[in-house]
Amino acid sequence: MFTWKGRGVPELRKAAALCLILWFGIFVSPTPVVACSCNWRGPFLSVARDAPLVVRAKILRHHPGRAPTMDALALETLAGGLLDSGLVIQMGDGMHCRPSVELFPPGSEWVLALNGPGSKPGKGLALSHCGEYWLRIEQGEVIGSIDGTEKQVKRMPWREFRGRFLYPRFSTSFSGRVAAGERFRRPFGSRFEFILEPTSTGWEIVVREYGRDENLARLTPPLHFAPNPREIEGWHLSDNPSGCPTRPYAAEAGLAHPRQFIFSPDVRDEIAGPKAGRSVTVEDVEAVRRFGEGRLTITGFRLAQARDGCPGIEWMDFSVRLEGGR
Repeated sequence: MFTWKGRGVPELRKAAALCLILWFGIFVSPTPVVACSCNWRGPFLSVARDAPLVVRAKILRHHPGRAPTMDALALETLAGGLLDSGLVIQMGDGMHCRPSVELFPPGSEWVLALNGPGSKPGKGLALSHCGEYWLRIEQGEVIGSIDGTEKQVKRMPWREFRGRFLYPRFSTSFSGRVAAGERFRRPFGSRFEFILEPTSTGWEIVVREYGRDENLARLTPPLHFAPNPREIEGWHLSDNPSGCPTRPYAAEAGLAHPRQFIFSPDVRDEIAGPKAGRSVTVEDVEAVRRFGEGRLTITGFRLAQARDGCPGIEWMDFSVRLEGGR
């Protein structure tokens, strides 16, 4: 018969006590420590598209502790919306995928893509470290992994960076139909809308940026003394264009197809604005063309009965191609 030896009992009791302590530590502890682990998702210009709020901000102060935060002042909003320029941003605490607050000294300036994947912000704002969700700004330059690898540090002038972020490259095609008096609208790129704006004689091609009323295509040449490709009128499609006595500039033929037009967000802000103080130059037009070009092809139409030789357009089928960006 097997019997316990007295000297073995204390060792068994110690082992049982140790197991009990470990069990309580793992299953009963109210605040288990779970460190964050995530893969690097990419450089700023790639991952910031997934963040609902992107701002240029200045760091004001830190609030260390178990749930560290930092206060920041939003200097410019690049994506999303804010009701207040004051921001409270949740930072790394060892459990969430956020960077340490010490990386962002008070007084420093940054581009921050907030509430991106991995940050788990809850109801507030937080900064994820699962990608390049922040870039430092020093002396007018943006510094960090802008569009390269994880360890690749680039420097880019703020103006150039801002343009690349707001206006990424785009290329899109679509088609549609409009009837007389109807307006056609189609969003494209990240901030633009293509519009066929009805007029008394047809339509005007309009390109707008959200939040602005300016027609960004208004510098499409020719600017004077000839019909413009942005304008679509019935006499352009008539077998006898010269039969319309009210046609502009006494043109003898309609415009060529497809309709070619150019556009840029710099129109008004930097080119041909009310404070420009000079006429539009050939260089201005080429700068607009370098940003964006469009092509509208009329694929079908029906003309209404001519009035004084100037027919209307009952309906029009068309296709559009748009390309551009920084």
